[in-house]
Amino acid sequence: MVPETDFSGIWVATANSTLNYWKLPKKEDLPVSSLGADHMVPYSDTPLRTIKGGAAIRKQHVLNDKRHIVTQDSDMNVCVYDVLKACKVEDVGKVNFDEEVKKRSKIVYVPNWFSVDLKTGMLTINLGQDEIDCFSAWVSSKEAGLPSPDNVDSKINYGSLILKALLEHWIAASQIQDDGEDEGSAASQANQTPEYFKIPGHTPLIISEVVGRGLYRLLVRDAGGDTEHHCLRDNLPPWVLDIIVEKNMPKFTKIPFYINPHKSSNMKVSKTDRLVANDFLQIHKVAEHVLEKILGADTTGINTGLGSSPNEEQDNLPAEDKIELVCNGQILDPQMDLRTVRHFIWKQATDLNLEFKTNSKRT
Repeated sequence: MVPETDFSGIWVATANSTLNYWKLPKKEDLPVSSLGADHMVPYSDTPLRTIKGGAAIRKQHVLNDKRHIVTQDSDMNVCVYDVLKACKVEDVGKVNFDEEVKKRSKIVYVPNWFSVDLKTGMLTINLGQDEIDCFSAWVSSKEAGLPSPDNVDSKINYGSLILKALLEHWIAASQIQDDGEDEGSAASQANQTPEYFKIPGHTPLIISEVVGRGLYRLLVRDAGGDTEHHCLRDNLPPWVLDIIVEKNMPKFTKIPFYINPHKSSNMKVSKTDRLVANDFLQIHKVAEHVLEKILGADTTGINTGLGSSPNEEQDNLPAEDKIELVCNGQILDPQMDLRTVRHFIWKQATDLNLEFKTNSKRT
């Protein structure tokens, strides 16, 4: 509650974030019930002014891509938010929340790298390295919609991306102070295409301890100010500085797995080794490994155990058109990665087991 300076009225916040303005009577104007003080008559039952608050988010579901969040607010409106852009990207309207989540869910697995809180009625994204490692999610730059140098589908880290976006102004101010750049070079640097998405400047950024006690709060656009610059340097946790200041790369997550001939192939290999690869390795890369390392064949032709190619066009087929990878009896999509296979198809705590055979569609 906030009264006017002359106490002629008072602003009162409500549970649904609406603000009501009530006129305050003078003492001599207070109505008194003839039944006594226990039966006071309200001076007014209708506010003079109302500032309607925004609808509060009541439900949320993080989609499998671990980037988009489907929400439903107190007015039953369903929306979609992009965590990397820190903004709403779509108003879906008054639709069935569960059906919308189901419609947008994909068979893809990305590790959890943030948690969500709705206590404020808005999406609050928590980043840390205690229960959830914010650097655990690696995806391809193509999948994230970011440009890749030399058209190479490089890998990017979601946690690193969001930290660079949140601290964009602080990073620029730090480089100016540390390197002694002049205004011209700073402006030139600002015009360069960033390797992350732009975040709205009014986005709040809160630095807190693991137990939840807040250390510092500011808006993203203010991070380049002198006071904010020094406060952030003093309060940012070491794991953030390691990525943003020291520019170290987050560690990759590895997955152990085995590759064996499928029982229908009638092939035999002398030895099965336990392999280890990055969890985002795609199945078509595993097919290339089968051709080159297990069968001893060049990726432009199949020379060992798979018969001969009928023509030059067949020789130039990519590995995934020559070799099929199978897990638990299901033929795998060449674009699927190892972590998705383990989560949705293998579904076991033991090491992932893949089988290979010639592509049944190959003629």
